[in-house]
Amino acid sequence: MKRFSRRDFLKTAAAFSAGSLLSMAPALRNLKAQSSKPNIIVMVFDAMSARNLSVYGYPRSTTPGLERIAERATVYHSHYSAGNFTTAGTASMLTGLYPWTHRGINLSGMVNKKHVDHNIFNLIGDEYHRTAFSQNYLADVLLGQFQSGLDNHIPAPTFYDQLEHPLFGQYFPRDPIPAYYGLDDYLFSGGIDRVGSVPSAPIFGFLNKLARRKQDFNKSLPDYPYGIPNNTFYSYKHEVVYAGVLDEIKNLASEQSPFLAYFHLFSPHEPYRPRKQFTDIFPELEIPFKAPTKFSTLDIDNDHILWRRKTYDEFVADVDSEIEKLVNALDEAGVLENTYLILTADHGELFERGEYGHVTRLLYDAVVHIPLLVIAPGQNSRVDVHHPTSNIDLLPTLLHIAGKTAATDLEGRILPGLGGSEESRSLYAMEAKECSAFGNLKDGATVSLIRGEHKLIYYTGYPKRPDTFELYNLKDDPDEMKDLSTLDTTTTAKMKEEMLDTFESNRKLK
Repeated sequence: MKRFSRRDFLKTAAAFSAGSLLSMAPALRNLKAQSSKPNIIVMVFDAMSARNLSVYGYPRSTTPGLERIAERATVYHSHYSAGNFTTAGTASMLTGLYPWTHRGINLSGMVNKKHVDHNIFNLIGDEYHRTAFSQNYLADVLLGQFQSGLDNHIPAPTFYDQLEHPLFGQYFPRDPIPAYYGLDDYLFSGGIDRVGSVPSAPIFGFLNKLARRKQDFNKSLPDYPYGIPNNTFYSYKHEVVYAGVLDEIKNLASEQSPFLAYFHLFSPHEPYRPRKQFTDIFPELEIPFKAPTKFSTLDIDNDHILWRRKTYDEFVADVDSEIEKLVNALDEAGVLENTYLILTADHGELFERGEYGHVTRLLYDAVVHIPLLVIAPGQNSRVDVHHPTSNIDLLPTLLHIAGKTAATDLEGRILPGLGGSEESRSLYAMEAKECSAFGNLKDGATVSLIRGEHKLIYYTGYPKRPDTFELYNLKDDPDEMKDLSTLDTTTTAKMKEEMLDTFESNRKLK
């Protein structure tokens, strides 16, 4: 398969950013479906919280593009990630299993080897050509684990602008996991930017530090007043990334059918670096103040949190503009005529209770309520699904779309609106970064349970903190301001019993 060089990507990017991709439509119209089975494209936007998207009613107009796309999509209003950071959320989505089962629960963690084959790429089988790409290295580690089920694992340092320092793991494509951990994350990075850490290899860490001095991603530029977007290892520009994704999809549509393509894009993950045309575009917003809880690990000034929210919203708007251009280009090319397009996130982003981001013990909706929009082949009208769903439901749904029988040990269900029913069920999310992935779950985890309109949060055994429960009515109190655990004792008791029974039965390593 012929691929564009990086220079070609940059040339294409210029057209992409100028909105002239539609002029390429006549050439792209030659793309024809080659199979009765539908193609599947999964687009994951890292750290995109449904709570900050105007397509879900957020007061700032952050996603006018998604609002237009929604008019021909199935829109899921109560879709939740099973984890609150990349590893846990992505592993749950790609395996159809909860974190307590797959055990991808730590930062830079991996799926337990017993469940490595339990992923969408392996289960959908070789009837599909399977391509995957991730800008987030934590998700790329998972793709490395699932590599036996991939026909094409696009290297993470693709579509980049400038490398922060040399990346050596890319030269070992058959051994991506040890290459990443042993070289890029350990030997050459050496923990030099981690608080309280000691470089693993002083000479390589020193050379790495010297190399980094040549780059300054934080420097204000005319087009990027907050600095250029980056993911620790390299900087990137949205127009280049999305042009590269478009090219990959065009190649798949013209040469491989049916195909499953997974693209995990880093933005709008921190650092929030919108282009100039998206800065200072929103008015001030009245946000209810939420004080830090006893489980908050930070205590950031609220004014700073509000500023972070502002730049995040601007970054979301920047991403939204690229999503719409990509969808329009795919539509004009005819790619979507036999393709399911899934737009979602791995987790959300938190701007409350003294914290921002998602490296947190907290499981409030801002960090686990994620978007999900699905465009089916031939769909030209909007369908809204308000029934609560989980990202563990994506795998059985994709298998159903592909005409496959779902594995019996899946913990997810087929999504309503795509073949499933709106049956009553309980949805869980878990945060357990402080627990070992290799033994029985002990103290130091947060678990949430959503049942109907109620949500119960369970903090278990954190140091110097007793086990604690919080109860919220998401229908009446979507901002989770009023803890009902001591007021609605009947609901609390019922959900607490279910929570404790479920958590106890899943503590053990499976």
